Amino acid sequence: METAVQQVCSNCGNPLLPDGKFCLFCGDVLDEASQAKHPFDSQSAQVLAIVPSPPPMEYAGFWRRVWAGTLDIAIEAVAALLITAIVDLVFKIASPEFGLSPITARYFTGIVFIFVLTIGGWLYSAFCESGPWRATIGKRTIGLEVVTSAGDKLTFGQATVRHFMKFLSLFTASIGFMMAGWTKRRQALHDIPSDCVVVRVAEPSLSLFGIAK
Repeated sequence: METAVQQVCSNCGNPLLPDGKFCLFCGDVLDEASQAKHPFDSQSAQVLAIVPSPPPMEYAGFWRRVWAGTLDIAIEAVAALLITAIVDLVFKIASPEFGLSPITARYFTGIVFIFVLTIGGWLYSAFCESGPWRATIGKRTIGLEVVTSAGDKLTFGQATVRHFMKFLSLFTASIGFMMAGWTKRRQALHDIPSDCVVVRVAEPSLSLFGIAK
């Protein structure tokens, strides 16, 4: 009669999934000793021996991610300001015809800015990270990509979950962002639910401040 043993993460002590290869709570990769051992015959061993293993991923460090995030925030803010400026001009022209006061027009302009920044930021991140680039413009500039733990491209749904989980990383006094500095796979808090990792690519699109290479 076999006895089931509850495995726990050696890093944080939380329980592990039965077939998990990484900790769901801290994102650390499990050591071979902590993974379940399954018997296999000699034929299976020969098959495993001839299958080439994929090249190891080079995870992006904390400061590279900070630079990439700063660029993306700047891009999103400038785009939102330009769109809001156009809307503000339209309100100024149309306000007298609809009887809107300047204060009311400014109020609607502010709402438009928040809406464009929120929805635009989501669509920008989700479409870019689930597209052929696998990265936003900021990440692509620094030479980073967002992929799954298996190295595959994210789906739009995974990229969406990752984007909105950034608010959780922010509301934890930004500790969720800082986790990218000490977890083994350099995952921030918002990377873990979708099992995403940020990796370095061989050649970044641009060189910026001498840190992209």
